[in-house]
Amino acid sequence: KRESGRIQLSKDPYNLMNKNSFKYSGLANAKSADIRQYENKGIVLSTKLPKAATSPVKNVRKVICSRDFERNFKKVANCVSKTVGGYYRPDLEKPALARWTKYHRALKKTKAMKAGKK
Repeated sequence: KRESGRIQLSKDPYNLMNKNSFKYSGLANAKSADIRQYENKGIVLSTKLPKAATSPVKNVRKVICSRDFERNFKKVANCVSKTVGGYYRPDLEKPALARWTKYHRALKKTKAMKAGKK
């Protein structure tokens, strides 16, 4: 039930804003991007390929990023701005970079905690 003044959130894959709307839905749009954590080792930037919409196995292109933050941030920022922000979905560029930053900060904290325990 949707009450006035509240927003509905969604946990769908490829939904960077986590809002329950058609615009941000990864299932409804042929073009969408997602950033997820990859086994506490790095972060995966994945985009859907609209040409392979009928075959789910070939539908996703994934890039794993797990190195230094400064170098990797530039790599991911370029990748996001060229694919997601350039011709793909320019409205998802800022949310993708924001999610990347959140995941990377969380990874840095876990690595520091593991190093402190040794």
